[in-house]
Amino acid sequence: MLKLAFDREPFWLDMVPGVRVQFRPITVAAILLARTAAADVLRAGGEDAMVKAGVAFTRSLSHSGIAGWEGIGDADGKPVEPNKETIDAALEIWSLFDAIDRLYVGPALIQEAEKNA
Repeated sequence: MLKLAFDREPFWLDMVPGVRVQFRPITVAAILLARTAAADVLRAGGEDAMVKAGVAFTRSLSHSGIAGWEGIGDADGKPVEPNKETIDAALEIWSLFDAIDRLYVGPALIQEAEKNA
C-alpha cells in the first residue's frame, strides 16, 4: 500500500552529542537535484568517482534540507546559521556527515526503494 504523508513540517534530529539539526522533509525535486549532482560527478569520472558521487548526493540533500541547527559554531565557538558555506564545512566532519547520511538521507532512500514515499 502506498502511504501518503501529509505532515510536511520541518523536524529535528539529534546528530552527534550536543548537535541537533532541523530538516525539511525530502521532496521529489530534492531527490532529482541530488541525483543530478551525483551523475555530474560520475560523468567527470576519476578515482573514487562512486564515493564522490555519494558525497555529492548527500551534500545536495543537506543543502536543500537543513532548515536550522543547534550546537554548531565557528572556530571561536560563536553559533553560525546554516548556509551553503557552513553546511559544506559541517559536512567535512565525518561524524556529522555519517549521521546525516544514516538518519536523514538513508530513510528517504529506503522509502523510495519500497515505493512508500
